[in-house]
Amino acid sequence: MSTSWAALKAKRAGASGSAASPSPAAAPKTDEEAKRDEALPSAGTSATVEYLHPHLPSNLEVRHISGRGRGVVAKEAVSPGTTLLTTTPLVSVLDQRNLRYRCSFCFRSVDDLKSPSTQGGGATTLQQCSMCHIVQYCSAACQRRDWLIHKKECKDLQRNAAAKGRHGPPDVVLRALSRVLYLRESERDGKMWEAVESLESHQTRLSGREQEDFFRLSVSFASYIGQERLKEACANAAAVLDLCSRFTSNSFSLTSSADLSNIGVSISPLTALFNHSCRPNAVIVFPAFPSSSSTSPSRYMSVVAIRPIKPGEEVVTSYVDLALTKELRQKEVKERYKFDCSCEECRSEGIDPREALSCPKAENGCKGLIALPERGSAVSTVTCPICGSSAPYKDVHPALDAAKLAYEDAERAQHEDERTAVVHLQHIIDSLTTSLTPVPPFAPSAYPLFSARQLLLALHLDAHRFEQAIDTAAAALAGAGLIYAFGHPVRAVLRTTHARLSTVPPDTPPEDGDAQLRWWLDLVARQKGRQLLIAAHEEVVTAFGTARIGGSSVPGGEMGRMLTELIEDQDRGIRFSSIAAENKRRAGGRVRR
Repeated sequence: MSTSWAALKAKRAGASGSAASPSPAAAPKTDEEAKRDEALPSAGTSATVEYLHPHLPSNLEVRHISGRGRGVVAKEAVSPGTTLLTTTPLVSVLDQRNLRYRCSFCFRSVDDLKSPSTQGGGATTLQQCSMCHIVQYCSAACQRRDWLIHKKECKDLQRNAAAKGRHGPPDVVLRALSRVLYLRESERDGKMWEAVESLESHQTRLSGREQEDFFRLSVSFASYIGQERLKEACANAAAVLDLCSRFTSNSFSLTSSADLSNIGVSISPLTALFNHSCRPNAVIVFPAFPSSSSTSPSRYMSVVAIRPIKPGEEVVTSYVDLALTKELRQKEVKERYKFDCSCEECRSEGIDPREALSCPKAENGCKGLIALPERGSAVSTVTCPICGSSAPYKDVHPALDAAKLAYEDAERAQHEDERTAVVHLQHIIDSLTTSLTPVPPFAPSAYPLFSARQLLLALHLDAHRFEQAIDTAAAALAGAGLIYAFGHPVRAVLRTTHARLSTVPPDTPPEDGDAQLRWWLDLVARQKGRQLLIAAHEEVVTAFGTARIGGSSVPGGEMGRMLTELIEDQDRGIRFSSIAAENKRRAGGRVRR
């Protein structure tokens, strides 16, 4: 992770996994398709599908599950933190914003290159491709390894810039789709293209608006890559639309190994086989940067278990941001993946932490949640189901509606007008907490309160406002604990951020020479900080599994290694400061308290 924290810019850490939230789309079948599958065995006795892939391990198998299509099932018991599989995506592409800040092969940022823990190979700057002036690389090695594909992409980027009379990359979707076709031209056995064509397409279920959107995308695609090249892969316009549909339904958020921020898009037919649940037992992550000496064609992605999985149990990931309410999650799943989610989380009749108030005695330590009364309800008093304390209630839905609109404004403003975004976010937090008195505040997990704190934390870190960031991180972590299982990457990253902020020495005036020493000599606080780092490391290991870095197996990947180094630094600081204080005492000096 960058020592300047500049890389932590994700507007919401849950978009991959996940991780971000990855969005594979081997989607469960629609009702019509489920009827067609009625003759198949139930999920518990599902039929095995012959699916061969060099990265599919023997402890997993692909089955045809009634009502859900293809899915991946565990053949043996799996513990949380187990890396179920590791594979290289067919394509990974940086988005337009990150093209300026990251290597287009290994995806390290400038700050990552400066950090010894990410093994940037000594480079501290990025060099543009001398021909297209768009993609950048951190080393000659990365440029050589990307050249097989970029030599074709480079020509299209130059032609696109000349045609438009300006330099600038096309949309990330177009560049990712184009790289798929470049790979098709390079392969000899056709297996890669077969894998692409095996991805589920929703072309026949598109709405009129969606068909228009895909038509415009296909026109832009043909303009960028050229009609002749496109015809070689897609015989007609319907085939182009089908390819575009397969991409949008099966793409993943490419995330930073250092902080889980969204930096682009990836395509992987193997990981797209995993079905969806709003209560996932596994996550899809990018745990490590490739070594500068590696011969791997790109960064790899891993599927990691975050809950115990029984033999015969389906391995499921989440396609959507788990911080969203049930209504918003189901809306996104229906619109993008064309099925109705009926997972365990969506069927649950318990109190949803995303739509809940805190206990009136929360400041006294009660962790109880109160279900948010329905809009227009005549309820005038709410009671905590844990401690029984009550508080007056008035309809808070108008405040909630305004907060949701303000959050959308903040998301749009975050990159162009950071000050405005911060104002919106702080207003959201105030309106859903202190401003509700005497009504209890919303739970820290409530939407959009939790999401607002996540985004505000990212903006504070980006601006180096560390003192404000630590309180925001603590509040966001409290919310994450109510939404995500232990080991979910979103929760693990928040815990890491909070631990790191808690162990950074404060800025001190130059004239106060003993300030740093006094900080280190507060051994109770330093030991507490050390325990925070250890707890973060434990959760990160569960979230990211074990990664190969520089020829070694590293628990927790890049983030796990960074935390290990911070724990060691903390130990050294405590030890050396104690020695310095003792030496100063013996010399007759005195450390000002």
